[in-house]
Amino acid sequence: MRLFAHSTILSRAICNALSTDLALFTYPQIIDGLPTADVTWDRRFSDLFGEHPIEQHEELCPGVMERAGEFRRGFDPSVLSFDSKAMDLANPFPPVHPGSRLFSTRLIEVVAVALHEIGVLLFQIGLHLHHGDIATIDQWAESPHDTTLAPRPTLFSHHGYLHSSIYPDGVASIVGYWAEDRILGGVTVFDRSMEEVAPDSPPNVHFHPCRSKVTKRYCQLRDDQQQALPNLADKTNTVRVNQEDAMLNNSYRDIWERVPPTARELDIIRRKTKKMWRIILSMRA
Repeated sequence: MRLFAHSTILSRAICNALSTDLALFTYPQIIDGLPTADVTWDRRFSDLFGEHPIEQHEELCPGVMERAGEFRRGFDPSVLSFDSKAMDLANPFPPVHPGSRLFSTRLIEVVAVALHEIGVLLFQIGLHLHHGDIATIDQWAESPHDTTLAPRPTLFSHHGYLHSSIYPDGVASIVGYWAEDRILGGVTVFDRSMEEVAPDSPPNVHFHPCRSKVTKRYCQLRDDQQQALPNLADKTNTVRVNQEDAMLNNSYRDIWERVPPTARELDIIRRKTKKMWRIILSMRA
């Protein structure tokens, strides 16, 4: 299913995002087949140890940027397809006026999904122009016999989105989340509970960042940040949600993006919540 409503505005927004310096360097890495060393290490919880061979991949291989340019020049945003959930969220576009808070929020969401889907598409095409054995680097382990240090499915990864078995495009979805984070400054998530309470005036979007030295928590963007993407969260982003609490608080983009918590994990979260309320009430006494 394709997006037709407000297609001109949507196409322009997607093309603007694709023209940013971050996008112009993010997608070529997928075409290469490996991220560069500095990007690989610029992640929270990179799970890389020892003398990892990615250290030798300091720049993209010859021909990658040229191939990326060809893809960008021939790319038509109208060919992007979205799953039913994304389309349900985009359906408010026809009756919503451009410039409204609701339109702005939904526009950010659709652009984020588009950036994600382009990452998925490029990974699935599998150009892999890297001059060398990608799999050896991608799946390198300091200690092959230590399963606790097993490599992730791909180096194109965000620590919060690694469950390929539940994603519609498997490992390619992991790559899509990585691309979205690198370009926008975080994976975009939404306070679905508050959207149901006030559907015409949704709260600002949340970013779930993965950058080194940036918080691991979901951060709600300020008004000025939401109008000028991309953005990295900083100390002024005071509205935050712990990753483990996100689904319980209905903070997500797609309901399937997280593995449901186990009964034990739910019990731990409930106990923690009760403890926090006891602390708050004692402070008020």
